[in-house]
Amino acid sequence: MEELYIKLSDIDALETWKDHVQGFSRPDVAEAYERAQPLWVHRMICENKLYLHPDVIEQLERQSWIPNDLHKRMIWASLIASDESPNSKKRMYKIKDSLIRKYGKDWWEDVYFRLKHVYAAKERIKKIHSGPAVSAFITNTFIGSEAANDERIKALRMIPRS
Repeated sequence: MEELYIKLSDIDALETWKDHVQGFSRPDVAEAYERAQPLWVHRMICENKLYLHPDVIEQLERQSWIPNDLHKRMIWASLIASDESPNSKKRMYKIKDSLIRKYGKDWWEDVYFRLKHVYAAKERIKKIHSGPAVSAFITNTFIGSEAANDERIKALRMIPRS
């Protein structure tokens, strides 16, 4: 069981977890999801793969990385907005259908509403690292990395915290 939830927590694409639990009982899957979720949230935040307001990140940390319903909607918006693959639109519609089935249309509409804020923050963060000279400055100097981190936090503050 431990092997399963650790495996799940290492998979970035949250919507594919169901593909990795084939052959396990419902109670085992539920337990694996419950145990993997905080590990996944913590890892994704540490790796800067989730675009969430800094206050939300602090809330998650205080809650031992266990997201509430609102946090889950924020996380889904972040996952959708951060996808830059060629099939991102197809993935979004697949996630949309899954979320509507599981939580309802209103829940999905809240996720969708949050997307524009996450896209804007993501684009602002991408601009921080524009060009090889800027990237080298950020990577190789303390001042550069601090400035980039400050800009990243400012960009994340563009995302609603409620």
